[in-house]
Amino acid sequence: MAKFAATDYFVSVNGTDFSTSLNSVELALEADDLETTAFGQGFRTRIGGLKQASLTLNFMQDFGAGSVDAILSPLLASLATVVIKPTSGTVTATNPSYTMTALVTQYSPFASSVGDLASLSVTFPVSGTVTRATA
Repeated sequence: MAKFAATDYFVSVNGTDFSTSLNSVELALEADDLETTAFGQGFRTRIGGLKQASLTLNFMQDFGAGSVDAILSPLLASLATVVIKPTSGTVTATNPSYTMTALVTQYSPFASSVGDLASLSVTFPVSGTVTRATA
């Protein structure tokens, strides 16, 4: 897959496809920075430590049955399986899936101003590994 416009991301939470209810997604992967500099060295040296991830999703709110509010509201304080792909197509080397377990730590069913599109943004810490699959 070459460069592309982000118009067809696939995002599911506990098996529910929220792709048409989202307008932004960010999966941030990080590793701790552990300094290993010893006496006599002129520059700092480092190694990577523990990894962590967080997931930010920007939803367009929907209170219908089986939609955003009905699925997210009961998940507060629990773990949810999230799958993200660059396109809605089959998982391949050029359309990898990222699967993780996120801790639902926040949910704001109302987060809009007068006249705005009803929307909400959530950031969840990932619990455990983020798995990248290509098949």
